[in-house]
Amino acid sequence: MRRRELLVGSTALAAIAITSTPQAQETLIGDITLPLTRERLSSLLSDINRLLAAVATLRLNLILSRPASDMASVDFGTANAQFQERLAQVRDSRERVLSELANLPDLLPPLSDQLEQAVRRATTRLLEAGVAGASALLREMIDNFWAFLFVLERTSANGGSAIGNWLCSSFPFDILC
Repeated sequence: MRRRELLVGSTALAAIAITSTPQAQETLIGDITLPLTRERLSSLLSDINRLLAAVATLRLNLILSRPASDMASVDFGTANAQFQERLAQVRDSRERVLSELANLPDLLPPLSDQLEQAVRRATTRLLEAGVAGASALLREMIDNFWAFLFVLERTSANGGSAIGNWLCSSFPFDILC
């Protein structure tokens, strides 16, 4: 049994070392690779309702993972209205982003640093909240959250900084900043 543990452990360490080198273009988070490929983003955008539902599920999981004391002063009406505006922005921008995909590389460019960090932190928060690391649910929420932020960043007048500001001032996403 020791030999197997050593083999699995060394394989995991090798995978971490390989993906953490400066030459690596992708980031591996558990079983999730970022940034997404053009094909994966196209697939996610083809079912916009599923994408938005996955992001809403991620948001709900972030809310449920927060202590009650964090929610005492939250204006849920305002927070929900802002979130609904972002969902509508993604829905309305879907066709524009799909038409631009053909001009992008197979491995999409990463999000701004702040947004990439938010996706990584979302993964960590979900894992801490009990979502299984290799689950399809985690992959679905994170891939769709990344796609959601990608669309927002590409279609916002001020790009990633405006989306980052919204994210960091919006409950429950503020925990990701």
